[in-house]
Amino acid sequence: MAAAVRLERVRYRYPGCAWVLQDVELGIDAGEYAVVFGANGSGKSSSAYLLNGLIPHFFGGTLQGEVRVDGLSTRDHATGDLFSRVGLVLQNPDAQLFSSTVADELAFGLESLGLPARQIEERILATAAALGIQTLLARSPETLSGGEQRLVAIASVLVMDPPLLVLDEPFANLDWIFARRLKSLLADLRRRRKTVIVIEHRTGDFLQDATRLAVFENGRCFHAGPAAAFRRILEKHRLVPAYPALSCPAVSQTVAPVLAVEHLGFSIGEKKILEDVSFALRPGEVVALVGKNGAGKSTLVRHLIGLLKPLSGDMFLHGRSIRDQAPSELARSIGVCFQNPNDQFFKTTVRDELEVGLRRRRVTAGDGIGELCRRFRLGGLLDRSPYRLSEGGKKQVAISAVMAMDPEVLVLDEPTVSQDAAGKEALAAWIGELAGQGIAVLVATHDLDFAAACAARWVLLDEGHVRGDGAAADITRLMGAESLEPVNPPAGGNVIPSRPARSSLNPLTRLVLLLAGVGAVLASHSTAALTAEAAGAAILLLSCRERQVRSLRLMGPMVALVFVLGIVFFDMATALSLVLRVFSLLGISAVAFASLHPEELGASLAELKIPPGPAFMLTAGLRYVPLIEQKILSIRDAQQARGIDLRPRLTNLGNWMALLLPLLVQCFLLADELALAMEARGFSSKSRTPRRAARLGSRDWAVMVAALCVLTLLICWERG
Repeated sequence: MAAAVRLERVRYRYPGCAWVLQDVELGIDAGEYAVVFGANGSGKSSSAYLLNGLIPHFFGGTLQGEVRVDGLSTRDHATGDLFSRVGLVLQNPDAQLFSSTVADELAFGLESLGLPARQIEERILATAAALGIQTLLARSPETLSGGEQRLVAIASVLVMDPPLLVLDEPFANLDWIFARRLKSLLADLRRRRKTVIVIEHRTGDFLQDATRLAVFENGRCFHAGPAAAFRRILEKHRLVPAYPALSCPAVSQTVAPVLAVEHLGFSIGEKKILEDVSFALRPGEVVALVGKNGAGKSTLVRHLIGLLKPLSGDMFLHGRSIRDQAPSELARSIGVCFQNPNDQFFKTTVRDELEVGLRRRRVTAGDGIGELCRRFRLGGLLDRSPYRLSEGGKKQVAISAVMAMDPEVLVLDEPTVSQDAAGKEALAAWIGELAGQGIAVLVATHDLDFAAACAARWVLLDEGHVRGDGAAADITRLMGAESLEPVNPPAGGNVIPSRPARSSLNPLTRLVLLLAGVGAVLASHSTAALTAEAAGAAILLLSCRERQVRSLRLMGPMVALVFVLGIVFFDMATALSLVLRVFSLLGISAVAFASLHPEELGASLAELKIPPGPAFMLTAGLRYVPLIEQKILSIRDAQQARGIDLRPRLTNLGNWMALLLPLLVQCFLLADELALAMEARGFSSKSRTPRRAARLGSRDWAVMVAALCVLTLLICWERG
């Protein structure tokens, strides 16, 4: 039986906030396909959290009125009771994906349902085939493009086959091929009498399949009715962008380019990401960079600001090579705004964010901020924290902060994600103004309507190659020739690809090894003991492979920072002692958790009957580590693109310290979203049956006994 939704006189506010939902009345019958529209901050996402009990059981706050799903009151049933009935795909796929591989990601919710292993595998394969992501099953989510991550997030919920499926901006970041496939999939769910609710800013062919349209404004649902007249209704309420006629005609190719890319090549291992990429941007020209998910668009963007160095080819700014220039130097001429605006913030207010770029231009803050506020409607946001804004508001502030530096070239990576109609209109008009001022603009986007509204010339990137470069109409025809289905179906499609090789040691053995190592470091007082432990950690690190080498690169700056702080606040002897302790702790942690997957540790803890609370902390923490590693790198890169010099120099120590604020904020946000995503997929479900743990072998027992013996001897030696 499909689920039905009833919201009656619903009012809600988050703890310490004003009312975000006010007297919402909404009914969606079983088997309907409903689409929810509304401007940023209108309450759409909050209404989605109502449906699976995240509001009020996870977020807290004050809830009034009645919310019923399939006849059940969400006030009386927590998320663990509702996740099998209500599948929620969150807006930000970054934090929704927390497992080691895509296959593990899809298995998580099925384990919460308590399904047997064989059925789990069958469902994973069927769902992956439906979304065309079979080739991603063995990959880690953190290696996927933004669009691929969104598909996996959808699959991780869809695989549970809930009667009600709620998707928050599912078409964002999807290319035209996967967007068609998702449209077809959602229409098929409706034919199977599933209830589907899609929250979107974008319009498209999928609206033709909808049966009901709901429109939110200022926390109220002021329209709910048949979707037949959706175009008229959305246009009436300014929820569909009304782009002006293209005001930026194609620039003559005889004009000298401001930025030129020539025969650019880049690979990761044996996989070629970019190959022989060439194109040029001229003053006053707007170019749309389009292509399928994973085509290499974001990788190309990172090359333009110097965050990645090409293996072949070169890039030229006004005819001079920029290949060896630092990102902080290039930021004065080339402004880049990345997909995730959170990474680019490092101040406590919007006003301070804007002043960073203005100071670098030596522009009076008052005059510059006034102009930026006029363009981006930021007047009421200046004294607010950028982290507390809606996703659309964050994007506006991030773009404004980049433009505060007045670059000659502006590169926007997916600028319309989470932007409402008014924001898209303003952005398109503003891009036209910039072009009129002689600024070259490159827009990497999957939003083809927006691309057509602001760029006469398109560059089509396909599997790392420039497949087309010319008028928008010509590139559109090339894209339309793409087949909906993969040309070559993946081999071995009836089995889940092998997961990455697991560690030879049992997860519990590694946990004991970690505890013994930490105990040894904390128990040591003599310099000789600390030196021996640091040497041992170094030997273990050098004997490790890929994952630990990455950790070693991250350890360098942390150890250097500890050394500098030790000298500043203490003395040389204390600084050396702190360095040895920190290096040993980080090294032992890297070795203990190397190749250890959260799923393995969770299974081992369950076998030992560890209480759910401590087990959750350990397994969630392990999932948290790679996300934090990735976030550190993302923040570092985004800050360099803002002109912050982060090269390893003593004079840049203050700049490195400035990264602590965004990192701390991001850690809290990630922790909150990680817990939210795990809860939405039934982590606390009573029927959850995690996979079985591997047995302890003779090698495991030998390593544990040896580690504990070394710890005991060290303690005795220090006391003696």
